[in-house]
Amino acid sequence: MSRVSASAALLLTTLLGAPPLTSAAEEIDMSKVRALAALPVKDIFRDSPVHEVPRAEYWKTIHENRRPVVVMFYSNTDPESQRLATLIRYVAVRYANRFSTYGVMVVESGKPPKPTAVDFEKSYSLDKTPGVLFYDNDHGKMELEGEEYIEANFKEFRTPSLFLWKTYYNGVCSYIDKNILDGPVR
Repeated sequence: MSRVSASAALLLTTLLGAPPLTSAAEEIDMSKVRALAALPVKDIFRDSPVHEVPRAEYWKTIHENRRPVVVMFYSNTDPESQRLATLIRYVAVRYANRFSTYGVMVVESGKPPKPTAVDFEKSYSLDKTPGVLFYDNDHGKMELEGEEYIEANFKEFRTPSLFLWKTYYNGVCSYIDKNILDGPVR
């Protein structure tokens, strides 16, 4: 197979395997997403349904919430955290009436030092920064949901490239609709 036809086959496979675009994603202005991704995470979350939660109030906030909860742990100025924060912001806007979304800053800049990473792993089961945890109260008690909500092919969801941002957004929304909530947002 020639290099051109191999590339075309790969592109076709990628496009056919991608979730269909929803009207919500089609309305997203990628120039705004790119501009947001250049800002610190705290600025990305400003004026959105994502609320900062201090560590001292984390468990109280989680356990007293009556809706499912999504928490993003981040470094305020780190390209991976900044890209993921744009996705979390848009997902939080779309599902603002369905679940609560919070942010927890792990470090101000870059990757956390090993002692900090170990502390967050022990305290919250966080295996990497940036990371997203989902809590649900299906059984009347708020519990951290297992890995079954994050399929292996969503591991890259942590750091979506802006080139494929809408594909990630659509994939995440589709997954949330089908596997986490009781159907699509109306």
